[in-house]
Amino acid sequence: MKINNLFIITLVTLLIISCTSDDDNDILESITYPSFGSEIEVAINGLSFDAMEPFVSPDSNYLFFNNINDGINTKLYYATKINDSTFNYEGELIGTNQITPPHLDAVADMDINGNFYWTSTRNYPTELNNLFQGTFNEGNVIDIERVQGDFNMNIPGWLVMDHGISLDGQFLYFSNARFDDANCQGPCETKLGIAQKNNDSTFSTLSNSISILQNINNANYIYYAPCISSDNLELYYTRYLKGEITSSTVFEICVAVRSNSLLEFSIPKVLFSETISNLIEAPTLTVDKNIMYYHRKTSGSHKIIMRYRNPY
Repeated sequence: MKINNLFIITLVTLLIISCTSDDDNDILESITYPSFGSEIEVAINGLSFDAMEPFVSPDSNYLFFNNINDGINTKLYYATKINDSTFNYEGELIGTNQITPPHLDAVADMDINGNFYWTSTRNYPTELNNLFQGTFNEGNVIDIERVQGDFNMNIPGWLVMDHGISLDGQFLYFSNARFDDANCQGPCETKLGIAQKNNDSTFSTLSNSISILQNINNANYIYYAPCISSDNLELYYTRYLKGEITSSTVFEICVAVRSNSLLEFSIPKVLFSETISNLIEAPTLTVDKNIMYYHRKTSGSHKIIMRYRNPY
């Protein structure tokens, strides 16, 4: 298993075909889903390279992102807010990034208490737990440690590919992915799950995680980049159908909803989809749920995009 190829393929992959039965369409029509307006390109003043996998801090003052996700020299960076669509580039996020390539530090995430999470290939595969946690403070992440728990598969080839922490820090939405370069193009399989916090560095999978996500997980799809809304009622993610990479490859940003944080999520709805040449992925929401950010592939680069939420 090659770590650099593994993450490239994870984020530049395959074909999605959206299929729903008539019954599913009836259910979709009976559920109120969020919708969003037109795209607005986000300006990061002073940035001269790709920006991918955005995350906005709970106070909305910081935009975190990583550069091109090639698994060779992938690092985390941050910018400070001027307005909703304009940020000033500040530099690397100190404390999170490895020095010697090949390496990957990516997928920023943070709760309201400043507990910062990210995916890292530090010492992989000697150590299989690849989700890290630290404390964020004005451009630095300190007190770094691996996140422990039964959500880690601890099997060579399996990784926590992506993750999303709830605003209060109590629930971790994770995407486990199995890689086998000899037999699969990209992840062989993935599954979304939910774990609850035991302490600052340990989470345990909910006993009803499978039932909560039963309308979402489907063995025919690859799932990644989960994001849970601040009220725990809307789950956003990216998916694609397993298959060969072609010029018609399509990515889908989806949402599933529920009326109570103890209930299962609904059948998902596709919000946006694009072919691989203009791929979109990794949605994230502001705390007030009024803005969605994600990244889009443009001519020769990847840019962060935003959309305002439409009123119901």
